[in-house]
Amino acid sequence: MSALSRRIWSHSYRYLTLLLLAMTCTALQAHESSTAYLNLQTSNSKAAANINYNAKYELSLRDLALLIDIDSNQDHKVSWLEVKSQTPLIKQLIESQVKLEAGTQTCDITSFAPLAINTRGGFNYLYTNFEINCATPIDNLNYQILAGIDANHRLILTGASDETPLQVLAVGETPLGSGTESGWLFTATNFLKSGIHHLLIGWDHLLFLFVLLIPAVYLRKQKALIAVTKPQAALLEVFWIATSFTLAHSITLSLAALHIVSIPARFIESLIALSIAFAALNNLVPLLRVRAVYLAFVFGLIHGFGFANVLVDLPLATSERVLALLSFNIGIELGQLVFIALVFPIALLLRHTRFYKTIIFYAGSVVSILIALWWFFQRAF
Repeated sequence: MSALSRRIWSHSYRYLTLLLLAMTCTALQAHESSTAYLNLQTSNSKAAANINYNAKYELSLRDLALLIDIDSNQDHKVSWLEVKSQTPLIKQLIESQVKLEAGTQTCDITSFAPLAINTRGGFNYLYTNFEINCATPIDNLNYQILAGIDANHRLILTGASDETPLQVLAVGETPLGSGTESGWLFTATNFLKSGIHHLLIGWDHLLFLFVLLIPAVYLRKQKALIAVTKPQAALLEVFWIATSFTLAHSITLSLAALHIVSIPARFIESLIALSIAFAALNNLVPLLRVRAVYLAFVFGLIHGFGFANVLVDLPLATSERVLALLSFNIGIELGQLVFIALVFPIALLLRHTRFYKTIIFYAGSVVSILIALWWFFQRAF
């Protein structure tokens, strides 16, 4: 073996080991997608010198609990009285972390309506309604909720601009109302990026792909795993796995996003965790002697409902919803291809080694089962 080949193999070992460790450490801390909602509507009269906005902001209680102690008795259950008792801190949080700006001035929050609790996708959300006064039309949003805590948190903003009626924003500063793209193009690019982001930060979806990909470089003969001799066979298997998963989740994603079928998010998230555990267990002990492509399709139907949680509650017209759905789905596929392109070539290169069979295939499957079961108990109970 040449020096170059040894270096390539050495880097491949290191890369896959670090990937497995990163997925283990991050996945154990991961929770479901973190999304907040902010709707703005102008409410000023013709005689008013300034511009007044009515703002409706919703933040999940599980996210609020990361910022404010809303479980004072530590019983792992949040009551309305516990939330209400923290009203001053909640108002202070919103005033300091959700800042709408007009030019160089920060708009003033003039009044808060009483707090309430709303339900979205089976999860409880804090609902706040407040008035904002600005000297001129708003042109910037400085959103810092969960900054430094959850980099995957997203805000769905509606009503800020006629040109861009709906935006999916990350934490930080974002200019508003200054885009030059047409409405449909902005919606398409916005949800395309959101789809890529959702797949690449969705550790449960990535872990599911991982446990389906790692056996693709093997043939199972009786109880023995034999590395494929021709890479084309493994590539074809991965192609069918990706196609099957895409077809399946596209079906249920469309059904849920178009409000044809509705299933509680907590139930779906729990099933997703179980699908990972089952697929990983099937690597170790073939419970179903079927190709991974069939598992990808059956469980892909469940994962599609998980993807749909981002789109279900959006205030979109049917045409806009279809465009957002199509763009979001394409984004998911692009994210999926990125992950496959990172993992599969290394698996193909190391398929003949004891390291791959012992550490990546066997140990990786065991670790995946443990992570998936941990997720299941978190989500179900």
